[in-house]
Amino acid sequence: MAAGNLVRNRRFVFPYLLTGIITVAMFYNITFLAWHQEIRNMPGGDTIPAIMYLGTIVVGIFSIIFLLYTNSFLIKRRHKEIGLYNILGMSKRHIAVVLLWETLYTCLVTIVGGILLGILLSKLLLLLLYKILFFTVQFGFSVNFTSVAVTAALFAGIYLVALMRNLLHVSLSKPVELLRGGNVGEKEPKTKVLLTIVGLITLGAGYYIAITTESPLDALMLFFLAVILVIVGTYCLFTAGSIAFLKAMKKRKNYYYQAKHFIGVSGMLYRMKQNAVGLSNICILSTMVLVMLSTCVCMYLGVGDVLNAMYPHDITLSQSWVESEGPSKEECRETVLTLAQQHGLRPTKTQEVDILRMMNTTAEGSNLSTTTRDDHLGDLVYTEVMTADSYTQITGTPLSLGENEAAIYTTENDGTWHEVTLFGKSFSIAAWLPESPTGKHSAYSDREMILVVPDASTLEEVFQLQLQDESLSSNVYWEFSLDFDGAEKESVEALYKAIRQMTFETEGNYMVSCRPAQESEFYSMYGGLLFLGSFLGALFLMATVLIIYYKQISEGYEDKARFAIMEKVGMSQQQIRSAIRSQVRAVFFLPLLGAVIHLLAAFKMITKLMSALNLTNVSLFALCCLGTVVVFGMGYFIIYHLTARTYYKIVR
Repeated sequence: MAAGNLVRNRRFVFPYLLTGIITVAMFYNITFLAWHQEIRNMPGGDTIPAIMYLGTIVVGIFSIIFLLYTNSFLIKRRHKEIGLYNILGMSKRHIAVVLLWETLYTCLVTIVGGILLGILLSKLLLLLLYKILFFTVQFGFSVNFTSVAVTAALFAGIYLVALMRNLLHVSLSKPVELLRGGNVGEKEPKTKVLLTIVGLITLGAGYYIAITTESPLDALMLFFLAVILVIVGTYCLFTAGSIAFLKAMKKRKNYYYQAKHFIGVSGMLYRMKQNAVGLSNICILSTMVLVMLSTCVCMYLGVGDVLNAMYPHDITLSQSWVESEGPSKEECRETVLTLAQQHGLRPTKTQEVDILRMMNTTAEGSNLSTTTRDDHLGDLVYTEVMTADSYTQITGTPLSLGENEAAIYTTENDGTWHEVTLFGKSFSIAAWLPESPTGKHSAYSDREMILVVPDASTLEEVFQLQLQDESLSSNVYWEFSLDFDGAEKESVEALYKAIRQMTFETEGNYMVSCRPAQESEFYSMYGGLLFLGSFLGALFLMATVLIIYYKQISEGYEDKARFAIMEKVGMSQQQIRSAIRSQVRAVFFLPLLGAVIHLLAAFKMITKLMSALNLTNVSLFALCCLGTVVVFGMGYFIIYHLTARTYYKIVR
């Protein structure tokens, strides 16, 4: 009997089984990648498992919520059937046994089918991940039995919880209530003014935060608050705002009393309480897909820009001025050049700079001082002070400055200042620099000031003044950078390791960075994020499709009798088809429109978040967003046509 019930309800059960199998397969694969030993042995191999562990948590939580949500939809669709069994003589204990066997069949099919599908797809996904990360492909096939056990245990637990909820629902319901369950929601909902106002306020507040946030540090702190406000606003406006809008349409007699509008508006109005939650879920899931895919694709494509911004040279050795012991600059330079020669490398370019970097500064006009506890993160000004010789080394442009003169680049003024004060010492502005000599620093703040002083003694004086102002979070460094154009990556990395070993054995405070050595780590991180974003995007897209399908099928069965009445009172098939299209379009494209609006509102804040990772190519992100919206919209349009056809077949 249980198997027969599943077959008879195949229009609802088979999509549920299919999505259950796919969800199980995806969870198995994400755990498989998180625990795969070969990945750990790759360069940057510690990054990928950490990202996949995060994905495991997200997919696990999503699986619980999603499968319980779809199960509640299925059991609601079967209220009449279960109530009829009860009236015809079956006790609730017998009904519970039937539900138990149905759950066992469902659990067995989805877990076994999902794990088998996951095992078959695991090698393909592993090869895809290797391709994204530029790793060497490893031949062979393996099954992670820990992943199998964890996957089986998780989804068995999910189906057990679903069964307990179903049994509790049946035991607490009366047969008459079950028979009437399919008609719940027929009463026209009332306009909820307060909820509509709450939705407008929360959505507006979320948009305001996203659009007005300027500092990357502020964006990091406020992003999740903005997300929560937008989610709350979305649910409130879809639930209450949509009803208010439809009732406003109903009051427009010239619009409402047309056959196509009359059926569409009244049909959606009578079930908007149920529709609103589904539409909100679709809108939020669609937004998550658009944001994740566009962001991850942009981060992966822009990894070269990030590397160049963070590591502009192949190798850079930094020596602190604070340390009085240790070798001199000249001795360090000769040691590095000797090590390069020993490794068969000849630098194509070298650069020496003395530079003071500070993030603990605020500006009041042209007066720069250290921060206090009362200062806001958005008030921070990223500051660099360098000598004129260092500026010439970096830019190749000679710069001559007199005593107490300075050249300046800043985002704080448009060129009208005549002097600038650093920690009480004033400089006359001799020149305005057209751009920052050391590139953008938006990873720290959108506010920055680059000051060029005459010589090293002036730089030392500024540093000592800052120390007297009780700020110890910065330092002056001598930086010696080398570039080896056309050199083998392995040779540069070997030199980097030799220089690091030298610094370990030498007195002083040193830092060494190497761009080629960081490439694998960066591609592991950004490639892993792209893979995880695409993986989760596919999972959320599947959930979106299923929610849309179930919602339209449910609406089709509920509207079947209503449209039959319309046909009997004289409406033509063409009029009915037109009304159906009007309603289905509204149900489909309103969430998509909302998702695109959410993405546009979040655009600026996301660019600020990415700038914290030194990814400042806004044009690239805009293209990624546009491409993601176009591709997602095309898929959405295909789903619309398929669902509209199914909906029409039901109501016809």
